[in-house]
Amino acid sequence: MAQKLTQNQELYCQARARGLSQRRAYRSAYPKCNSTDAAVDAKACNLEKQAKVSARLHELNEAGARDAKLTRGRLLRRLDSLADTAWARVAEDAETGRRIDPAASHALVAASRELLPYAEDDATVRPLFVADFGLLISPDFCKPHRMIARREITDVWLGGGRGSMKSSYASLEVVNYIEQNPEQHALVLMKYKTAIRDAAYAQVVWAIKMLGLEDEYEMPDSTLRIKKRSTGQLIIFRGCDNAQKIKSIKVPFGHIGVAWYEEADMFKGMAEIRKVNQSLTRGGNDCIRLYTYNPPRSVHSWINVEMQRRRDAGEPVFTSNYLNAPREWLGDQFHADAEELKRIDLKAYLHEYMGEAVGMGLEVFDPEKVVFREITDEEIAAFDNLKAGQDFGWYPDPWAFTLSEWRQNTRTLLTFREDGANKLHPGEQAKRIRALLTWRDTPDGDPVYHHIPVRSDDAAPEAIAAQRDAGINAREAGKGNMRDASYRFVQSSTWVIDPVRCPKLAAEVRAMQYAVNKDGEVLNEIPDGNDHWVDAVRYSLMPIVRRARGAYRATPAEE
Repeated sequence: MAQKLTQNQELYCQARARGLSQRRAYRSAYPKCNSTDAAVDAKACNLEKQAKVSARLHELNEAGARDAKLTRGRLLRRLDSLADTAWARVAEDAETGRRIDPAASHALVAASRELLPYAEDDATVRPLFVADFGLLISPDFCKPHRMIARREITDVWLGGGRGSMKSSYASLEVVNYIEQNPEQHALVLMKYKTAIRDAAYAQVVWAIKMLGLEDEYEMPDSTLRIKKRSTGQLIIFRGCDNAQKIKSIKVPFGHIGVAWYEEADMFKGMAEIRKVNQSLTRGGNDCIRLYTYNPPRSVHSWINVEMQRRRDAGEPVFTSNYLNAPREWLGDQFHADAEELKRIDLKAYLHEYMGEAVGMGLEVFDPEKVVFREITDEEIAAFDNLKAGQDFGWYPDPWAFTLSEWRQNTRTLLTFREDGANKLHPGEQAKRIRALLTWRDTPDGDPVYHHIPVRSDDAAPEAIAAQRDAGINAREAGKGNMRDASYRFVQSSTWVIDPVRCPKLAAEVRAMQYAVNKDGEVLNEIPDGNDHWVDAVRYSLMPIVRRARGAYRATPAEE
């Protein structure tokens, strides 16, 4: 009886079968090993000297793809079978007296003779890819992983909040599918192309490295396309700004067998997703489709409505949260931040971390989280963490400015000053900003200009430079791909607005609603337009938003 390998020994053998060197295979199978490279090399050699390990390596190398190509032996066996069949026909027809027509048999034999010189003596072995997903995925994803492996499911919906590991799981599943299906390709979709490189693309690169396959793939930074060297399979990344363009995707062979919709809640409803899916499955090709999403705040958002419909119909919807992931994957700080938010704002915690829909209407800002009241001079005199922002405009869009106080310990934002107008040149804007940032620090003191940063729209570097020349501490907000993240940050905070001091901001906040598509579905999309003073507030907070977002990135893509 063959001796049973330990789990680490089996992982080592699988890694070696995939083509990894002894050193890399050993470090992959024994991740806690901190030995030097030389010591690891020695340990790997000793491991392979063990009879049971050597036997397992031999078994894996021979079992990979023995029948991937036609061998001489297989062809000769087929010819032998054909000869037996032909002889039986001859004997039978001779007994019955029927005339024999040997044309078909002669044609097959002739064709086989033509093929025989091209048959290979030995099949090229393609190692069988095996990964221990029990060590790679959160327990929440064991069921969908098994269902995909058994081909029991086509559409896999994966919802969850921060740290739920859903994007990590989806990326691992995409790479695993490529490894298991050498004639098929993968497509990864996000609504907007500008977000792909730092999100879905980086996440798939992470998955390839986690599976120890980085030597197997070409992952150029210059293109949104990953290629498996040995097979030519592609992992293609696309933005879905126009669903019709998906029809133009061509693959060199086979078809797209797996698709991943990252941030599916950002798509414009099920109609858009169905249109893309129809393009993927035209011609009768099967395609497994993964959808990862953060449930929007509103229960009326189209994706929350669709998930409820699926549950009511008995169709699977998979949810996950950070509590079910191994603690060391996210770290103590992540858990501490989550518990702190739970303590000070349970509703925000349930939405951000537990992935629950907590809003009831179309309003972008929860009425329970936004407080319209007077902010007194006494309060303002005590402010010591001011945040200034501006949104550039000319006409009809105005230039807009806001000044707020941020209280980290209670996650409270107090906005108490605004200004704005059309057709102001940067020099005129600078004069108004200087006036807005000038006040007495003491009752008897002289007015003093406060040189605090004024965060601004990145798209106007010339205006920022002109304001700096005028003495304003104007800076770019660094808002790239941060619109949704900054909105979520403000939504999860308590926001106090003085409607008398800031009437334009108050009007924007009260009127802001989520977009609705032509089918009446509520989208997880905030229309861009009547949001100039809200944008100024968002820009003022961008460094805080970026730090908060970065703290939750245990993997390359935001969960």
